[in-house]
Amino acid sequence: GIRFPAARWLSAGVGTGLVYSALSNTCGMAAVLSKLPHNRAPRAAGDLDATLEELQR
Repeated sequence: GIRFPAARWLSAGVGTGLVYSALSNTCGMAAVLSKLPHNRAPRAAGDLDATLEELQR
């Protein structure tokens, strides 16, 4: 606040984004992150049971 007045505007912008996200039930960051290649399952991905069995080994 006192040392860096622009921080108030930054926090207001972040707060507004969070309120919008909550009211619209959307998340822009999640949408962007889900499009990254390392967050996609391979095309030959097995079913959930096989994946869980593999993780328990």
